[in-house]
Amino acid sequence: MLLLAAPKAEAQGTTDEQLAAYYYREGQFDKASLYYERLYSKRPSPEYYSYWLECLIALQQFNEAEKLAQKQAKKNPGTISYQVDVGKVLKKAGAPDKAKKQFDKTLKGFESRNVNQYLELGNAFLEISEPDYALEVYYLGRKRIPSYPFNFQIATVLGQQGDIQGMVKEYLDVLDTKPSYLQSVQNTLNRVIGFEEENKYTTVLREELVKRSQRNSSSDIYAQMLIWMYMRQNQFDLALVQVKALDKRNKEDGNRVLNLAKVALSNYKYDIAIEGFEYVQDKGRDGYFFLDATAGLLESHKQKITHSTYDNNDITKLLTEYEETLDLLGRKALTASIIRDYAHVKAYYESAFNPQATAEAAAVLEEALLIRGLEPRIKADLKLELADVYVISGSVWEASLLYGQVEKAFKYDEIGQIAKFKNARVFYYTGDFDWSSAQLNVLKGSTSKLIANDAMELSIFISENTGLDSTTTALQNFSQIELKVVQHQYDSALLALDQMEKDFPGHPIIDNVHYLRGEIYRETREYEKALEEYEYVVLNHGFDLLADNSLMAIGQIQEDFLQNKEEAMKTYQRILSDYPGSLFVVEARKRFRNLRGDQIN
Repeated sequence: MLLLAAPKAEAQGTTDEQLAAYYYREGQFDKASLYYERLYSKRPSPEYYSYWLECLIALQQFNEAEKLAQKQAKKNPGTISYQVDVGKVLKKAGAPDKAKKQFDKTLKGFESRNVNQYLELGNAFLEISEPDYALEVYYLGRKRIPSYPFNFQIATVLGQQGDIQGMVKEYLDVLDTKPSYLQSVQNTLNRVIGFEEENKYTTVLREELVKRSQRNSSSDIYAQMLIWMYMRQNQFDLALVQVKALDKRNKEDGNRVLNLAKVALSNYKYDIAIEGFEYVQDKGRDGYFFLDATAGLLESHKQKITHSTYDNNDITKLLTEYEETLDLLGRKALTASIIRDYAHVKAYYESAFNPQATAEAAAVLEEALLIRGLEPRIKADLKLELADVYVISGSVWEASLLYGQVEKAFKYDEIGQIAKFKNARVFYYTGDFDWSSAQLNVLKGSTSKLIANDAMELSIFISENTGLDSTTTALQNFSQIELKVVQHQYDSALLALDQMEKDFPGHPIIDNVHYLRGEIYRETREYEKALEEYEYVVLNHGFDLLADNSLMAIGQIQEDFLQNKEEAMKTYQRILSDYPGSLFVVEARKRFRNLRGDQIN
């Protein structure tokens, strides 16, 4: 055998194996073949054999390749795939009849009770694009080894061949004998079928599930699959019908319906969520999930109202519902989260038309913190809410004290990091930018992506506006205006923002001025003005930090308050295409798919 000179790129002392691999990667199969032949002669490993065989086929040296495959098959009768290699060479050589004869011979002589050998042989046929032979292998395996029916393998091949009906039946047949495989079947179908819109796959699957569900009324498995499919297709109304039917038939406690209602709520299906929570609530106060259903119902009503063009009467009715619920259930540890949400509505919504609402919210929370038996995390939630209300009312140092308490008690927990971030903002509002930046730098490594992102944005904002202006005048003015906004002093904040534009023309902070003005108009429900401000940021500062924030705000206004679904979809699509790294990508995709009427992830 002639030895080849090592490539210049390889160092002296390069092994035959390295050279073989190098020439193979470079497509120099004549040189690679020589090295693999030499390696194989010393040690006929499966790896050297495979690479040498591929080299011979690439060089169209089919006689040598056939001899090599036959030799390997004879030496290793237990590895049936080597016999397929012989047919593979014949097929490549342009002798399909001989190849078929070899494949038939391989199958005829194949007798085994070993599952792995069937999987190996089937896969060998698939690798050379012989799906019919692969199917024959799997069907043989099913016949000879009934305990392993090869459903997943057969379904995969049928799907590749376009036999959708057969594929779906194979996947669902698994559940007839092994209901515990429900999650595996769902995961597989989720990969194979595109649920984003109605197609031939979803049609066949739904029809098959309905038929099997009706035929097997004593089993829940297909009803569960049907519910899962409806949810994947964003058809929560149909899913709820099925879930309620299961709950009634099995005389369940409502947990299944409760979980569906929670998912519906997170996907903006407020009416479906309300119907689900009411169903569970109607089981009575003694029901195990009554309290959860009641809290979910209140949250559904709150989100439905606040994500629409609500008025003061709507907020008043919502607060009345909270009060009636608390009168019914009592103000105790188990209802602490409802008390917290009640105070939140008062502080953030009722305060727009009731000057006393913020103080009343603080009093509600202060009283709630005195309730005995509060779990530490619930108590921390109440403290955070109270601290937020203190910021609104102007008691920023009292707020800072509470934030610090929560951070200390939950130092390594996400709620502690939230408290730390809120406290950093307090010092930002008061102009202590160095201390605020130090805390934000720590939070950049937060395990919560949202907290880390918020910390990063505020840290960059402080850095950019302290480096350019050593007096930090613009930043001090702006942070004080932001505090005014938090405190709902909107008119004063708008006047101050107008003055900033005059005092700092061309300053990098101006895009933040427009964005904050948009936030104010959004809070005061002047949506057209808000859109103008957000669009200014996107148009003039499209590469800055607030561009994707502005687009998200535009989309939400178009969807929730202006009922302009088409424009909202265009806005969400723009976030997905123009800002793929944005923190809002997941939310934008969810909202886009919800508006289009397809799957929700």
